[in-house]
Amino acid sequence: MLTDQDYFQQEESRATTRGAEAVWQAFFEANQWIFGYGLNRIACESIDEGKLERITIGANIFGGAGKRTDAIMRSKGLISSMLFCEIKTPDTELLAKTPYRTGVYQASKELGGGVAQVQKTASKAQQLISREFLTRIYDDGTPTGVEMSTTRPRQVVVIGSLREFTHNGAVNPEKINSFEFYRTSIRDVEIITFDELYQRACFIVEDR
Repeated sequence: MLTDQDYFQQEESRATTRGAEAVWQAFFEANQWIFGYGLNRIACESIDEGKLERITIGANIFGGAGKRTDAIMRSKGLISSMLFCEIKTPDTELLAKTPYRTGVYQASKELGGGVAQVQKTASKAQQLISREFLTRIYDDGTPTGVEMSTTRPRQVVVIGSLREFTHNGAVNPEKINSFEFYRTSIRDVEIITFDELYQRACFIVEDR
């Protein structure tokens, strides 16, 4: 999916919804284990047996019509924490093409927009779910035994590739520094690239 463009185009032609983001959405729906060790070294899973992609704004929180987020997950534990995830593509630019000032690069429109989107989605969903610190998940009115903390939900944006910062095998230090300064300064949102997610998937497979 990351390295063979012909294979990716075949997957895109078979997808029911067109577009690269839709292909990746379907891939992660079918391979939720990739998130199994979490996105901050905490094991995560779907909130129930349903899809990762869920309604968050404008309708019932987990069903019906309304605003969707690419993935709502929960940490595994006696009490779970909510995690919202926006999924872009490996080709999405992380930084603007031209420097803002000499040696200074600003976040791309897609990266900044993805961060703003997941922040807004988590905030809105938190308000709609409950004014309590804990919310219970039900299945047709029956308690599932899952309790989730709604205090400051974790937020993740999966986007781009660190290859963007290399040229002829060498790393551009100004670009990587600008990117790291940006993503470490964003409160509550973890930005992870597709190549980093791939290495995490390799670790999960090798650890089995």
